[in-house]
Amino acid sequence: MRKLTFITLLIIAIGNQSFGQKKAIPEKGLLVHFEYGWHLPSSDLKNRFGNNFTLGSAIEYKFNNWFGGLSYHYIFGNTVKEAVLANLLNDRGEIIGIDGHLANITLQERGFMSSLYIGRLIPLSVNRQHNIKVSIGGGIMQHKIKVTEEYNVVPQIVKDYIGGYDRLSNGPMVEESIGYQYLSTNKRINFNIGLVFRQGFTAQRRIANYVFDQPNNTPLNSKRLDLLNGVQVSWILPFYFNDSPDEIIY
Repeated sequence: MRKLTFITLLIIAIGNQSFGQKKAIPEKGLLVHFEYGWHLPSSDLKNRFGNNFTLGSAIEYKFNNWFGGLSYHYIFGNTVKEAVLANLLNDRGEIIGIDGHLANITLQERGFMSSLYIGRLIPLSVNRQHNIKVSIGGGIMQHKIKVTEEYNVVPQIVKDYIGGYDRLSNGPMVEESIGYQYLSTNKRINFNIGLVFRQGFTAQRRIANYVFDQPNNTPLNSKRLDLLNGVQVSWILPFYFNDSPDEIIY
C-alpha cells in the first residue's frame, strides 16, 4: 500500500512538473509583420476623405524586451468629400465627354505612410508569449485624390492636367501605437492587434488647383494637420537568432 501511494505521488509530481515547463521566446530575433488597418481621419484630413484602409508590412529587430523597426503602408479609400471636378460639371451636375456621352469618373483616396519606430514589450507571462506592445516613431505621410476616367473621353483630366485635381499632399509624420502581441513557441501563431495614432504635418505640393475651394482663401501650400486614428492587425513571421529557447519552470 505504501509503495502504491509513493508511486501515485511520484506520477503526480512528474506530471505537474511537465505541465509547469514552458519554452521561453528567444530574446533576440527578426519579426516580419504583414499588416491591415482601418482608420478614421480627423482634423484637416476628414474634410477631404472618409474612412480609409491600409495594407503594409514592417520588419522589426527584437532584443530583450525592446524592438526597433521600419514600416510601409499603402493607403486606400473610396470616399472623397472635396468637389475637385466642379468646373467640369454642366447645369445638371454631369460631366459630358468628347463623344457626347456621360463620362464615368470615380474619385478615390490613395497614399502611403512610411516610418522608423522604436518600442518596448511588456511581458504578461513568464515565457514572454503574451505582451503589451507600445511604440513611437516618425516618417512621412502622403495622400492624393485618384481621378479615374474609364473611357478616356475627358481630356481635361489626363496626363499633365491631372495635377490640378489630385490635391497631392505630403510631409513629416509621427505615430504612436499600443496593443497586444502574442508569440508562440512553435512559431505557428504569431500576431499583434492594437490602436495606432498618426499625425501628419503635410502641405499641398501642386502649384494650382483648377477648382479653388480652399477655405478662407488659404494658400495652397499652407500647412495641414492630417490625423489618422485606427485599429491595426498584423500576422508575424518570426526568425529567432537563438533557436533553442530555455525552458521556464514554475
